[in-house]
Amino acid sequence: MRDRIRKRLREYRAQALGGIEVAVNRTRSKAAGYGNLHSSRLSLTINDDTKAGVAEYMDQSIKFICHVAPSSSAEYVDELWDGGHKLKQEIMANTKSELRAQLSETLDKLIERKVEDFELGFVEGKEMNATTHNAVTIINSNISKSVVQITQSGKDASSKDTAKKLQEIINSDEIKALPEETRFDVLDQADDVIKELSAPVTDKGKVHRGLKRLGNFISSVASKSVADVVAQLAAAYAKAHGIIP
Repeated sequence: MRDRIRKRLREYRAQALGGIEVAVNRTRSKAAGYGNLHSSRLSLTINDDTKAGVAEYMDQSIKFICHVAPSSSAEYVDELWDGGHKLKQEIMANTKSELRAQLSETLDKLIERKVEDFELGFVEGKEMNATTHNAVTIINSNISKSVVQITQSGKDASSKDTAKKLQEIINSDEIKALPEETRFDVLDQADDVIKELSAPVTDKGKVHRGLKRLGNFISSVASKSVADVVAQLAAAYAKAHGIIP
């Protein structure tokens, strides 16, 4: 898992560098049109372009780590920290701005804040840790606190139960023991089904097809017993929603 995360973060860094270069060149081109190629304002704008690119890289990396290691993401804080600072080093090596020192300090603060938020499980705009179960007070249909996932009272019991059982399956020891690439395939397929189950309007046929596809895939990479559980889940869901008699 650690090697896979490092590999993906390297790919994200390369993308970030390319994106920052495009943004900076665009800014320079606009400045050239106004004859401001050597202004302090241009340097500030380039610094803003760079900061935005680094922030996007950090957010993308955090999202990936939390997706592939939802229950142990904090174990990979060093990978996030190293990735952020390697990106900063690569940026600074090619920076000749008169505000170079200011950019360096800004990026250090940005990376430190992103890493600290990651360690705390904090996401801007949300007041609760995504890894904990919190009570939510709802008054007159207004939610007083935000949380990563809220079970809607309007959702049918079958959808809730299916999502819960599917989550238990992909968190089972047998699925966790699969080779990384295979496990990622299982997680991706299961995630698609869970997202559909949680959607405001669920495509029941899509859920049923996704469960059957997941069951068939698991039967080829894991034990028949786990595949049978998914198959039974698909059949129960289909029957509950009238897909099959």
